[in-house]
Amino acid sequence: MKNFEFYVFVLVLVSLELIATDAQFTCFRKYRERKGKEFCKGPLKNRKKFNSPETCCAKKGKGFAVSMVKLGGKNKFQCMSCSVLKKTTLAPTFPPTPEVTTGLPEWGRWNPCTVTCGYGWRNRYRLCDDCDKNHFNYVQSQPCLVNFYCPMDGNWGNWMGWSKCSADCGGGTRTRVRRCNYPPPTHGGKNCPGPGVKEEPCNEEPCKVDGHWGSWSQFTLCSATCGSGTMVRTRTCDNPPAQFGGKQCNGPPYEEKRCKNKNCPLHGGWSMWGPWSECSVTCDTGVVTRTRTCDSPRPLFGGRECEGSATDTRDCTANKQCPVHGGWTSWTLQGRCNAPRCETGTSIRSRSCTNPRPRNGGRPCVGRSYSRETCVNDENCPKSGEWCNWNEWSQCTATCTGLNSMQVRQRSCQCPGPQAGGSECDGSKYEARECVNVQPCNPYGAFVGQRGRKDEDSYSTSVNTTEDAGKNDEDMKVVIS
Repeated sequence: MKNFEFYVFVLVLVSLELIATDAQFTCFRKYRERKGKEFCKGPLKNRKKFNSPETCCAKKGKGFAVSMVKLGGKNKFQCMSCSVLKKTTLAPTFPPTPEVTTGLPEWGRWNPCTVTCGYGWRNRYRLCDDCDKNHFNYVQSQPCLVNFYCPMDGNWGNWMGWSKCSADCGGGTRTRVRRCNYPPPTHGGKNCPGPGVKEEPCNEEPCKVDGHWGSWSQFTLCSATCGSGTMVRTRTCDNPPAQFGGKQCNGPPYEEKRCKNKNCPLHGGWSMWGPWSECSVTCDTGVVTRTRTCDSPRPLFGGRECEGSATDTRDCTANKQCPVHGGWTSWTLQGRCNAPRCETGTSIRSRSCTNPRPRNGGRPCVGRSYSRETCVNDENCPKSGEWCNWNEWSQCTATCTGLNSMQVRQRSCQCPGPQAGGSECDGSKYEARECVNVQPCNPYGAFVGQRGRKDEDSYSTSVNTTEDAGKNDEDMKVVIS
């Protein structure tokens, strides 16, 4: 029975909202109940408005609302379930206004609603001075709605526990909070008054101070005058020192590093001998060698080189004799020309493969042991003579260049001379020229006075030679004109 009265009340509320707002219904595709809260999701496509809840729920609707009021989550709206309409068939009814046929005064304005939010009543009265306004003919009442939901001011919940102190020592703060959710402000209600966070000091005792190292000192001088040594530097735990039970500095109070002022001389030392090499020959007698290097250690920084030889040798003998390849001797002189007198033929020269002879499987000589050369049999053949080279120029015939100054040179037809009736050499046996590298004579001297002024700078020289069997070959005639 109680459920029935509740559904009737819900329908009355919906009807009152329609009367007060003259609104249409928004229809939703989904209706949910979670954790005691009711809400709808998914307005129908294009958010089409319906004239009544029945029209919405007869389609695909699962819930309806007069206005779209969002809840906290995304796509969540306040609504009523269509199941309300299915559980009751009652519709809100209102008593009809009695029709008055007698002449009664006009109705006045409606009074304000009896509530400032939610559902209430309002009245209006006939405009008359002496009538009984409590009479039903003179008073009219109807439900009214001012805002569907009333504003609800927020109220603080209980304080939560204190947070952890912001510092372990030396003074810090801790906080605690409370929520304005008992209940939260809704529908335009006021927020909770006062702060939502409270703060107070905590852990005010002094903190432990751990020690920290001060700056390093300068390094000391190197402990070695040459080669490798060490240098040392120190530090103290005073930046700051450990206090109030703090930890001492971590690490050593000193530090060493390697150093060297200059490199000490390092004398060289021989490495171990390497293995013997193979014999230098595959036959007869050869040598084998082994080596060592001056790198144990290598001489450095002016150190002495290793003493002794880096190479050691000894004789070795192969198991067989080496093959000796044959070699040619030199060519002999050309033999007699095999041709008739004064004609062309051939002559032969030869050599032998005995320098050395091939032995022990050596290769024989490559090539022929003789060769033929073209020759001419000139024995008792007439041969023309040929000039020998010119002799040196003779001394100048005068001490200065002038009319009778000249030098002479000659050549002989003996390279070779004519043989077996051959002809003499062609050309002159003598050649003359004016002296060179000699000072010119005085143009006003005796020679010039005997000649005309026109011919003082001109002269000619010719040399004629006559070579006859009965005359002297050295006769020379010089004509100066």
